[in-house]
Amino acid sequence: MKQSVRQLLQVDIKSIVKNTKVNSQTSDGVLTPKRQKQVSKENSRKTKGSDKFQTTIKSLYDRYNKHYPEPKRSDLALVNFFFNKAKVQFEWSAPTFNDIPGEKVRRAMEKRQKAAQILLEEEKSYISSKSLASDPNLSMLESEFTHLEHKDQNKLYHGKTEGIPFELINQLPEIAFLGRCNSGKSTLLNNITTEVTRNHLNEYANASKKAGFTKTINCFNVGKRFRIIDTPGYGTKGTAEQGRLTMDYLQKRRELRRSFLLISANQGFSEYDATMVDLLVSNGIPFEIVLTKMDTVKDMTQVERIIEESNVLNLPTSPRFIFLNSMTNKHCQKRFGIDILRYVILDACGLSPGVKPSKIKKN
Repeated sequence: MKQSVRQLLQVDIKSIVKNTKVNSQTSDGVLTPKRQKQVSKENSRKTKGSDKFQTTIKSLYDRYNKHYPEPKRSDLALVNFFFNKAKVQFEWSAPTFNDIPGEKVRRAMEKRQKAAQILLEEEKSYISSKSLASDPNLSMLESEFTHLEHKDQNKLYHGKTEGIPFELINQLPEIAFLGRCNSGKSTLLNNITTEVTRNHLNEYANASKKAGFTKTINCFNVGKRFRIIDTPGYGTKGTAEQGRLTMDYLQKRRELRRSFLLISANQGFSEYDATMVDLLVSNGIPFEIVLTKMDTVKDMTQVERIIEESNVLNLPTSPRFIFLNSMTNKHCQKRFGIDILRYVILDACGLSPGVKPSKIKKN
């Protein structure tokens, strides 16, 4: 007993009290008043940070898009409804332009059409010969050939579709994402097809931190209303074959309505981006510029300098600038700019904000 008392007296009670961690919750799971105050301050700090970021994004958008009308809030709400409900489905992947399903059918169709045209010309030449010039049925035959020519031209596809399902070649409008390797194209596709209330993105397109991950043109059908094309990245990590594939698509694809050039806000325009802008302008391909990863920029004057020094503002027709963050973090709690991008995509495809998806995702 005396030994126990002696050991107790040797204990540093003050040290024990000082180093003892106080549980922030009571036994029934309720936060202590002190912890409640700390949580409230943390939430307030996060909200202020997000509000400041949103204000900055809005200021940049207004400054560099003065010649474009600002979308109404009601229209943005309708656009978000479309993307939140539309079923997104991967349709095809093509390593070369000629491997795109619609292009295969189009080439076969054009060959058949050319052969039929030659045959019609030969027959018309024959019935128009001197030996048949007095034939009373000549004018009727010529009229019939003319009717067949116009009827053949008005058909979307002439007979066979080479075994390819028609839903893959139904000529829906397409928009394409362009950008350097690892500029965030696949992540952006996942971003715009994920509900705005969710922070965790859907993974329709495979995204990777490794540059040059996307090797082919990949097509995604959105609500059976339009298609999003995810192209391979260009630049030092890209290959000549990937560059040729993207160029062929941009220059030859009839369904393409608009391209969206992705620029990392923390890197700016490269010489490859400048070359891409020149190509789009020289070929008359409408495009917009999307500055991604805005949440990684600490000094927003850097973004202004990137835009000013790119000379894009000096183009005959200035593209629209869209600013967004594809990912969320403790400094940026929401995905800003997505509603604007969604609005521009529908507009590019000739679809009104109130359009309904023909195919709805299952909950």
